[in-house]
Amino acid sequence: MEDSVKLNILQELIQINTVNGHEQPAAEYLKQVLSDHGIESDLIALAAGRTNLVAEVGEQEGPVLALAGHLDTVDVGDSNKWQHNPFCGQVIDDAIYGRGSVDMKGGLAAMVNTLIELKEAGLPKHGKVRLLATVDEEIGGLGSLELTRQGLVRDVDAMIVGEATTNRLEYAHSGSFDYRVKSYGRLAHSSDPSLGINAVANLDRFFEYERHAFDDVKASPSLGSLIHSVTVFHGGRQLNSIPDYAYLEGNVRTIPEFDNTAVQNRLQTLVDRLNAEMDGQFELEVVASFMPMATDPADPFVSLVQQSYQTVAGQSLPLAVSHGATDASRYVLDEHRFPIVEWGPGREEMSHQVDESLSVAEYLQADQIYLQIAKDFLVMTKKQVGDQDRKLPLARPAGFAAILSRF
Repeated sequence: MEDSVKLNILQELIQINTVNGHEQPAAEYLKQVLSDHGIESDLIALAAGRTNLVAEVGEQEGPVLALAGHLDTVDVGDSNKWQHNPFCGQVIDDAIYGRGSVDMKGGLAAMVNTLIELKEAGLPKHGKVRLLATVDEEIGGLGSLELTRQGLVRDVDAMIVGEATTNRLEYAHSGSFDYRVKSYGRLAHSSDPSLGINAVANLDRFFEYERHAFDDVKASPSLGSLIHSVTVFHGGRQLNSIPDYAYLEGNVRTIPEFDNTAVQNRLQTLVDRLNAEMDGQFELEVVASFMPMATDPADPFVSLVQQSYQTVAGQSLPLAVSHGATDASRYVLDEHRFPIVEWGPGREEMSHQVDESLSVAEYLQADQIYLQIAKDFLVMTKKQVGDQDRKLPLARPAGFAAILSRF
């Protein structure tokens, strides 16, 4: 596969506006690209204009390697602040510019190229490589959740998520739990507050309790301390009225040892306590919930990826963790255990930025790294992959089936 063809695929992918909610044209484009190279793929609709893509090479029994990426991007913001058109896909010197070049059309295009090169080489002879391209990663992860619900990772033995990782191998990331607490009071004139119930004052009591709600949670060996913050506080409509409604919103970066289910239970206990102690009423609402992901850094797949990277790039690939959440948060909800790592081209700090750009050289090398990983992985037998004693399995809540059913 010529470098010019690889670059053209990424350019055309960037030129398709896939700001979250409008991913279908990119899925259809990649389906055509794969078809042009003799690879069949399935489009799995989530909603109008929103379509996941799943493709696979290999027909023989053996281990299954999943290459996972997402089609959507964040919004461009104020386009007048961009020096280059956000959807130009223009190459200047060694950089390709455009929204999603780093997060994560570069990684996704490299994975598409990997499938094509495997097909052209008549590979794999043993096992399968499956591409999962999803919608909605940037907001709700509903695309990967749907693929998980449909069982499309049930037979997977290992997965690479192609997010930009600044040439580090991420074996774990925090979860993210977004919540809203609503406080209901009783309206009254501010000249006689005793006639009302101040929803703002009541909510402030929750805020005070929340600050110490997780003091007893021990740090994770892999991800460190659980991080929690109240980030939004709203209440009141008129200066001379006792407010009858207020709400706050918070975010918790969860860890495997105290995951999203445990956080929700802790917050609900706090709400229940305040409802019993105070006039007024509190209500907890879950806004979004992404589970933490943790793979044992001693897992053989972690070492295999590092060795494959060394073979192609000629340098080591250090291990790292992240405090952001990805589609891996959805894939770990499946009852089947398998290691997940994250590696992709690009510098993480360029994600979501004005004039987002990716090194062309890094992009062109990425599919060679994925290709080497696939080749090295597929010589492993199913037993070697599936029977590993994983000391730190992927984190999932005890009630993961219930979580799946809520969406």
